[in-house]
Amino acid sequence: MREEHDTGAVGNDPSTATVATLGGNLCPVCAHQIEARIDVHWYRLFACRRCGCWSSDALMRGAATSFEPCSYFSNVDVDRDRWRDLLKRVAGRAAPLRSVLDVGCGRGGFLTFIAKEYPHLRSAGVELDPERAAAARAANPKATIAAGDAVAALRELPGSFDLITLWDVLEHLPEPRAVLAALAGRLTPGGCIFFQTVHEQSIVPTLGRLSYALSGGRLRFFARRTHEAHHLVFFSKDGLTRLADAAGLAIRDQWFDRLLLARMDGGRVLTTATAVLLALENRLGNGLFINCLLERRAAAPAVAAAD
Repeated sequence: MREEHDTGAVGNDPSTATVATLGGNLCPVCAHQIEARIDVHWYRLFACRRCGCWSSDALMRGAATSFEPCSYFSNVDVDRDRWRDLLKRVAGRAAPLRSVLDVGCGRGGFLTFIAKEYPHLRSAGVELDPERAAAARAANPKATIAAGDAVAALRELPGSFDLITLWDVLEHLPEPRAVLAALAGRLTPGGCIFFQTVHEQSIVPTLGRLSYALSGGRLRFFARRTHEAHHLVFFSKDGLTRLADAAGLAIRDQWFDRLLLARMDGGRVLTTATAVLLALENRLGNGLFINCLLERRAAAPAVAAAD
């Protein structure tokens, strides 16, 4: 295990220090100094008092996820209603949709779907896993699929994009600020970025943290299960606003969703109970998933010179 070091942070610029996801002590969302609050033995969870986001050093410690997410990856098509909903929200933009980039495209399910809706669309994808990237190419022969880290792979893709999507990707990134800033630079005028990510203020992660606190740190299972090692950053609404602002973006639309039962892994009793709880939460105006549609922030109007 690499020893955690004092980064000697200067101001709030993450380039001058290391974020907690990579072994430092800065929030990967707002670059404020944070503290370790939960230790699940294999990794720690850090809390940011400024933006309310949490983060994990699981990547730095080489921690493994406690289960194999088989149902999650094998039932991607149940998200078709979400894909349709996004396209309806995007359809209100002035210019027609001509190009799309799906970051973390997996096996290319969303790219295949949107190509049927927009046959003349120029499409591209980025996927970290080489095997899934190859599957995405096979499923979308007209699309350009780059394999590798998001920022590095982006350099292989030419042009700008009207729509950039990140479905369940942002929480896996150790430095989401850098990735979002890079993507913002590839937007066409009037273009937008969409992401769906885990909402830390949902009831499920809240119960995970609460069980750890009430047991004095003795009950670690639920905190780990709700903050698995493959997720590195857990976002609050305020954190997402700050993240967008740092990239020169503004949130145009924001709404909540939930993890469907068909994509849950684990015992039937636990997954069914969780599905019921998440459905109830949605009815009350909250959700395990938070969706954001971002656009470039409007420039401040020029101030007229005094006579």
